[in-house]
Amino acid sequence: MTWREYASPRRTRPPQVRGALARPRLSALLHGDERIVMLSAPAGYGKTTALAAHLPDLGRSCWYTLDADDADPHAFAAGLVLSAARLSGIEDAETLLDAGAAPYVVVRRLVDILLSQDVLLVLDEAQHLPAELSRELLAGPRLALLSRTALKLPDLEVFEARSEVRRLGSAELSFDVQETQALLRAHAVSVDLAAARLAHSVTEGWPIAARFLAQALSGRRLQLGALRNLEAEPPQLSALFAYLAQEVLGPLEPTLREFLTRSSVFEALTPELLQSVLGETHAETYLEALARSGTFLIREGTAFRAHPLLRAHLRAALPREHARELALRGAAYFEGAGQPRPALQAHLQAGNTARAGELLVLHGARWLGQGRVSMVERSLERVGEEVMTAQSALFALLGDVRRLQSRYDEALQAYERAPEAARVTGQARIYLDTVQPARAEALLEQAARLQGADAPELRVLRAENALNAGQLEAAVEWWPEIAQGARFALRSGNLERALMLARRGVRGEVGGQRAAQNHREALLLESLVCALTGELTQAEESAQSGIVEGERLESPFVQSLAYARFGHARLARGDDVTARTSYERALSLAQDTVPRLMAEPLMGLAFLDPQGVHAAQALTISEGSGDCYMSALVRLTFALGLQETRHPNAIKELERARRDFQDCGDVFGQACADLALYAAGQGDAHRALRAVQAYPFLLSKPSLFTPARTRAGRAALLSRLAREAPEIPAYLRLLARDLGYADVTLEHPGVEVRVQLLGRLGVQRGGEEVRDWGRAKARDLLALLVVYPEGVSREAAQEALYPDLEPEVGERNFRIVLHALGTVLEPGGGSAYFLERGEWLRLRASPDLTVDLWEAWQALKARPGSAQRAEALLALPGRLAGVALADVEAEAERYAARLPEALVEEASLALSQGELELATRLAERSITVEGAHEPAARVLMRAHYARGHLGGVARAYQHCREALRALDLAPMPETEALYQALRG
Repeated sequence: MTWREYASPRRTRPPQVRGALARPRLSALLHGDERIVMLSAPAGYGKTTALAAHLPDLGRSCWYTLDADDADPHAFAAGLVLSAARLSGIEDAETLLDAGAAPYVVVRRLVDILLSQDVLLVLDEAQHLPAELSRELLAGPRLALLSRTALKLPDLEVFEARSEVRRLGSAELSFDVQETQALLRAHAVSVDLAAARLAHSVTEGWPIAARFLAQALSGRRLQLGALRNLEAEPPQLSALFAYLAQEVLGPLEPTLREFLTRSSVFEALTPELLQSVLGETHAETYLEALARSGTFLIREGTAFRAHPLLRAHLRAALPREHARELALRGAAYFEGAGQPRPALQAHLQAGNTARAGELLVLHGARWLGQGRVSMVERSLERVGEEVMTAQSALFALLGDVRRLQSRYDEALQAYERAPEAARVTGQARIYLDTVQPARAEALLEQAARLQGADAPELRVLRAENALNAGQLEAAVEWWPEIAQGARFALRSGNLERALMLARRGVRGEVGGQRAAQNHREALLLESLVCALTGELTQAEESAQSGIVEGERLESPFVQSLAYARFGHARLARGDDVTARTSYERALSLAQDTVPRLMAEPLMGLAFLDPQGVHAAQALTISEGSGDCYMSALVRLTFALGLQETRHPNAIKELERARRDFQDCGDVFGQACADLALYAAGQGDAHRALRAVQAYPFLLSKPSLFTPARTRAGRAALLSRLAREAPEIPAYLRLLARDLGYADVTLEHPGVEVRVQLLGRLGVQRGGEEVRDWGRAKARDLLALLVVYPEGVSREAAQEALYPDLEPEVGERNFRIVLHALGTVLEPGGGSAYFLERGEWLRLRASPDLTVDLWEAWQALKARPGSAQRAEALLALPGRLAGVALADVEAEAERYAARLPEALVEEASLALSQGELELATRLAERSITVEGAHEPAARVLMRAHYARGHLGGVARAYQHCREALRALDLAPMPETEALYQALRG
């Protein structure tokens, strides 16, 4: 038998993948820098599909699918050689096989061939890989190993220690919720995120199960709601269950299959449970064997767990009475072991709903506190109406479930059927969760009559309600510990403490199993405080994390509030468009949840709406709920928006906001109103100074309630405050430095100016282009001052602008032009903040004046390889604006000569560091600026050659030669020599 008869050409062809779902997350993992990629997962996880779909992006490759015959090293070596039949040099390996060489000799030669041509070798079903040949493969080429079980190969640890190995398993290959949603939509199944989560929880991201489910839903053979309770009724997924029977259960020994079937009654499997309930003395051995085999039995701590769909399939095969008997035994075992949650599931499995109801009454509140909302909800559904009516405390538990799901109307209905004390307390909690203190108060009074006013739990609830109403002293009287919380610190104006407590809370919240905390979410408190204090990047990140956390918790309340908080961060940053979009998204979520939630996004929109429609809506909601703190925030935000547009009603609204903050005890809100009133010209200077001293970020940073949105505007306000004091306080000098100034500027125009001389001549003042220059010569004078950053004498400037006029006439004209330029740079033209006048003229350098040519020369003079230099050079225009002054024209020539040189410096450095794409861009830009720049052409030729683009080499040379010919020049000898060398 020759070696060619060992191998099957069919197994050397990768599978054809059609319609594969795009998975950027998995793609990024497959495209890592590691030389060896190992994909290990049970059947149906899409190992083969995943790699085959990305194969075109991984360079040249050879594919070989192993089977049991490859345990023979001779068969394996023959198959490998056949898989590489298209590679040059493979004849050497074929000759070795023909001569009967040892398999390791053949494999070594094949490895050399793969290495020399940088070919990826893919071995599918690699669990059949003969261990004695694995060492040769691991040490050699790029390698992808696909297997159903984790591989244990000689020397693998050595390569892992060198960071040459990337392992991908079930977790990485599983679909996440978004991928599950995309898969369903690809099958024309329209689902929202909640439905996608349900599909994902049932399939646990198992790709084959998700695909069968998508097909069943698409064909309308199944409704998604049927998947809510697998314990009660297995779904009609015949194709999936046929796959399970063939691929998973088929290869199992009958003893293991029977053991797995009987144990399917229970979710978490332990040897002790199965010994007690099944009487199986070999339970531990069987569990370990099933976990090792690649069947869907995984270890979780000291227990094992099967995939829920596999359990549903197996359980359906058990006779009903036998399954019930096993469930009753299990329930007794779990109760005896003090494990109420598995006991509950076992009682439900056995149909013992009365005892299940008792366990829910005893433990349901604790489980909800742990975030097991869906589990409690499903259990209540299975208990049924009759048991819930007999045990009415279960309706209180159902109300808690609906409240935690933000389904408040349904929660109220459920509480109505609960015992009176539970009804009243439950309904009060709804209004605590949604910050409606006016509605909660009457219910809490009623609860006090039923339970006693000093009931500890009730005092805590009354304290929170007082806090929600803005009654800080009453809150502390009810429960002193409330003063230690983040929300109390926020509402009392202690932002530093609020931020510290919120960040402490975040560490215990994110990612953990828990119920949503609505407005109490630490992430969202952190985001709000950061927006108030000007830490805008953190405010955005916390809000975005809050959106993700809200999706994870399936809480539209948290998501809506997170979008509102993201809007605050963007509003503080001056991005009104994104802020409006975020507020509108928050509103759309709030409208379907609870009207009170609409107040905060409406507050943000009130800033952008000087007509007051949104402010009126927000105030109607907040005042109706009894939350005076929220009403004060709305008034302040609306007033600041009015002040931004210089609306005459701004003062009245600011004064009203200040009174509201004073009523609810928030000193921060009062400080914001004091500073804004002073900025509007109506406030008390001493109050404004105290506000800035207590909350310096109101001037030092862009923040949500700053009275000036630009740095220049805040600097102008700082100048006004400094003039109010007989001696400039030290904290104002610190503020000036925080704003970027060396010291307080007593006269500040309140605007930023940007001067442009590259490409075109222009001035932007306060973000707006200046259109009226007064005199045309003002442009020329500005260009002259730009090319002389250190300044120029008045006489020289006059001579440059009016060389042919009599001195007296020139002086008169020059004085008019100088005044016109001052007016362009500074409204009113009188402060000389940007333009120094007198016998010496110059543009005054300051944080508020930027000049594009000055910035350009910083990049042009910087050391090659300096941070951001390459991108800065690429962004520079090729020439200065045309100005008919000799000094400006000379500067234009210097700039035009230096720019291509600097680009070539960076291109040469990038080329030497292997950054070929960057080197190409830089060299091409240099040639665009100066077509006959030979150093750039030489770098470009080298870059194209290094990338294997020989056509690019020829094009670069031809372009250079033609550009030189237009100048009656020829390429330099070194350019010719380089081209000939690269072409050869």
